[in-house]
Amino acid sequence: MLRNKLTYILLALAAVVTIYIAGIFLPPSDSILSIQNNTDVTISGLKIIYSNSLNDTKVPEILPKQLYKAKLILPENFFEGSIKISYTDKQGANHEEYLSPYIEKSYTVKINVNIDSVDNNGVLSININNS
Repeated sequence: MLRNKLTYILLALAAVVTIYIAGIFLPPSDSILSIQNNTDVTISGLKIIYSNSLNDTKVPEILPKQLYKAKLILPENFFEGSIKISYTDKQGANHEEYLSPYIEKSYTVKINVNIDSVDNNGVLSININNS
């Protein structure tokens, strides 16, 4: 009886070690964020907001007709939640759009954002696609 329990414990331990080692050698998967500025003006003041995290990411200025592309690196304290893009218009109103309504630390996602126009108040027309 003791021998059977020891065998099961060793098998379970071997399984855990195998899964751990396999995880180390798997290639890392990268989540990608692409923001295409289809307008004739420079876009600035964009932030990426992670739910349940105090860490926001500022997006650098995006020149007219240019593409901003970066790896989406989730903060250390982020495990699951949503990701939004945020900006403030010329009137001081804050605008937020979901980039991904739900994501976990282990997910791989490609988020494509198209900014198609900017009105006189600085409000962006944004289209978001995930894959």
